[in-house]
Amino acid sequence: MNIEINKDLIEDERGNLYRAVQLEGDTLTVVNAFVEASFREILSFNKSENEQLAAYEGEYAGKQAMDLVRHDYVYALKEMDGRLYTLQDVEQVYNVNFIKMIEFFRPKGLNTSNV
Repeated sequence: MNIEINKDLIEDERGNLYRAVQLEGDTLTVVNAFVEASFREILSFNKSENEQLAAYEGEYAGKQAMDLVRHDYVYALKEMDGRLYTLQDVEQVYNVNFIKMIEFFRPKGLNTSNV
């Protein structure tokens, strides 16, 4: 098993999805994929960037992040860009460290959409 950071998803027995955000030795740090996606893009509210928000006008605040997770999940299922692992399988190889808030882990402004 070779987990790719900021790419692969891990699913637990209840269907929660996690993204691997760091690997040091045999310790794998993961965060809830929706939480990670909500900090992946920086929204701009100036007029030149309104196209980014136009598709989400009238939607819930979490819609953009959920769309990112849904996209990543479908691609991982098809192994087109990343892979999907079960938490049970991952825990047999790595010591898994769960973090709650990606905001304190990732420097502000780090965009991983191209990672």
